[in-house]
Amino acid sequence: MRRVRAALAVLLLLLSSSAALALPSATGVSNPTIVVAVIASLSGPGAMAGQDSVDGFTTAMRHLGGRFANQEVRVVVQDDRGSPDTALAVARKLLEREKVDFVVTAVPLPSMSAMVRTLTESRTFVLNLDAAPASLAGAGCSPWFFQVATPVQAVHEAIGIHLAAEKMRRVVIIGTDAPATDQAVATIRRAWPGEVAEVLRPRHGATRFPDEIAAMRHAAPDAVINLLTGGMGGAFAREYAAAGLKTDIPMIGVWQGWERPLLPAMTDSGMEVLNVAPWSPDLDTPLGKRLISDFEQEFGRPVTGWVAQGYDTAQMLDAALRATGGRTNDREAVRNALRRAEFPSVRGSFRFDSNHFPSVSVYLRRTTRDAKGRPTEELRSTLIKDWHSRDAGLCPMRWVEETTPGVAAKPGTPPAAQPAGQPPKPKLPAPAPTVPAKPKPPPAAVPAR
Repeated sequence: MRRVRAALAVLLLLLSSSAALALPSATGVSNPTIVVAVIASLSGPGAMAGQDSVDGFTTAMRHLGGRFANQEVRVVVQDDRGSPDTALAVARKLLEREKVDFVVTAVPLPSMSAMVRTLTESRTFVLNLDAAPASLAGAGCSPWFFQVATPVQAVHEAIGIHLAAEKMRRVVIIGTDAPATDQAVATIRRAWPGEVAEVLRPRHGATRFPDEIAAMRHAAPDAVINLLTGGMGGAFAREYAAAGLKTDIPMIGVWQGWERPLLPAMTDSGMEVLNVAPWSPDLDTPLGKRLISDFEQEFGRPVTGWVAQGYDTAQMLDAALRATGGRTNDREAVRNALRRAEFPSVRGSFRFDSNHFPSVSVYLRRTTRDAKGRPTEELRSTLIKDWHSRDAGLCPMRWVEETTPGVAAKPGTPPAAQPAGQPPKPKLPAPAPTVPAKPKPPPAAVPAR
């Protein structure tokens, strides 16, 4: 019996030694868990965007085997319920109770504004999948904040570029009675020299639009820019078609009001309408088809732009942590890895500018039906390739941007390839660390994560 026990002990020792040797040298085996907190709107008006962002992230995690850089990942999901107060309370609770490495946010702008300072002051990396306060793109930029979602300014600028390309002279814009509409109008005007004949602002929650339809008919513009989304957007699309304006005056929408799950409720009123978007289901990317197939099989609903952005975020985190060997304790190394992460974005090319806002492409889509008669989107053109925030030069962060094969624009692309109205890319000065560099302790003193 003693011999048997001794043999078993030796065998166990050999097996454990072999397992340890099989691990990569930089896996952080003393604490293999990377913690990602996700704060999303899973109930209330923003639930569709929040749930799609979470499920897109989850789909990528499955494709990655539940690990980043061969490290176990624990994901903690919290609902802000569409409330800024709840968002702030949830953020504080997470930071107090969890040792969070990254926070992924997929909440409306009011919630983001309420909690972003708390998150960044905790020195936790924030990866945002929805709208962000405008100041974060410029003078208020943060070394802890990364905007992964395509900014709303890029979509509105692309609308202006499309109007200019089509030589449209007068438009009517319809949107909610909110500052976001004013900002959209200003951005469109910067990219297009034409006339905004009128800006219509129906009451919040409206389902009938007789006054707005009459005003559009009287103005007789070259196009109507529809900034309405959700229930208001669908109701307006139906009434616009019923009034006979759809055949007379082209309507151009924003992608949040024209994603595939929303189209069946619009019936034929929503077909053959242009919209500007960060993604399209027929976009040819390395992982695009796999995402669509696996997501729709798992969740039983179409992929949207929110799904695509959530998927990209997990892929980007995996790429960044591969560059750090899976370690998260050296925050400056993690930041540099996020800035230069090379990953197969399902939205096309992707890289960060010096303000941590993305350089991305923006597309023109048309609603149509597929071979089975189901509502879908058809890619018509790329309106902007490698969009850049106009406020990047106001951001005090400075770091060297390195060209990344497969992510940056192809070498030799002439300046003329940039769409009209695009600002020149800011020249970045010589590198200087965003956070003062600290002397590295000896390897034995660094806790593995």
